[in-house]
Amino acid sequence: MYILALFWFSLVYIYLINTITLAQPNFVFERCGTSKNYTINSTYRINLDATLSTLPTTNSGLGFFNFSTGEGNNAVNSIALCRGDVSPVTCSSCLNDSIVNIRKVCPDQKEAIGVYDFCLLHYSNNALLVYQEQEKEYFSQFNGRKTTDIDRFNNALRPLMDELRGAAAAGGPLLKFATGNRTGPDFDRIYGLVQCSPYLTEQECSECVEDEVSMIGIEDNGKIGGKIVLPTCYFRFEIYPFFDQNFRATPPPSFPPPPPPPSFPPPPPAGMTNIFL
Repeated sequence: MYILALFWFSLVYIYLINTITLAQPNFVFERCGTSKNYTINSTYRINLDATLSTLPTTNSGLGFFNFSTGEGNNAVNSIALCRGDVSPVTCSSCLNDSIVNIRKVCPDQKEAIGVYDFCLLHYSNNALLVYQEQEKEYFSQFNGRKTTDIDRFNNALRPLMDELRGAAAAGGPLLKFATGNRTGPDFDRIYGLVQCSPYLTEQECSECVEDEVSMIGIEDNGKIGGKIVLPTCYFRFEIYPFFDQNFRATPPPSFPPPPPPPSFPPPPPAGMTNIFL
C-alpha cells in the first residue's frame, strides 16, 4: 500500500511540475551570455538561487527590483523592471514568470536577459547599476504594415518620442516613465511609451532613448509600430493605445514621522522650587 501511494504521489508531482513549467510563456526577447558559464554545484549557482528567490521582495514601490549576492567571480547581480503602467499584481506575475523561464532558456550562463511586454529581468556576474554608453546589444521588433507616407509619419513620431524622452528622463529616482500620443498621417493618433531604469541620471536616460530613437528609419523602414529595448531603456510606438491611458504613478508609502521628543516643564525661576505631588 505504501509503495502504491508513493507511486501515485510521484505521478501527481511530475504532472504538477510539468504543468507549472509549461505555464511560463516565452519571452518576447531573450539573450544568454556566451563568455562565462557555471556548474550545477558551484557557488555561483547557489548565489544565483539566493538572488532570484530574494529579488521579488525588493520592490522599490514602483516596479524596480535590485538584489546582489556573493563577490568576485561568484557575485550575482540582478535587476528587474516592470513597465510603469502595470498593476502590482501584473508586475509580480510577470517577474515570477521571468525568474522561472530564464533558468530554462539560459540554464548555465552567468549572464541572462529576458524581456516580456510588461517586465524585464537581467542578471549578471558584472555590475549592472552602471550605464554603459553605446550599448551594442539591443532587441527590436516592428509591425509588418508600413505607412503610406514615411516622411510624414516619422515627422509626427519623432517629436512625440522627443517629448516622451524628456518627460521620462525628468521622472526622478523611482520612476522614469512617460506615455503620450500625437496626430499622424492617415491615422487618428500615434501612441508612444518611453521608460528608463530609474538608477540612470536624467542625462543618461535621455542619451539612452536618443540612441534608440535614432534607429527609427534605419530599423523600421516606415513600419507603423514597433519597439526597441536596451537593458537600460525602452521605447514603443503603435497606432492604437497599448498602455493604460488612465495611469497615474502612485508614490510608495512613506513611513510616518517620528514622534516629537517629550516636553518637560521649564525650570523654575531662581530662588523658587517646584514641588510635585
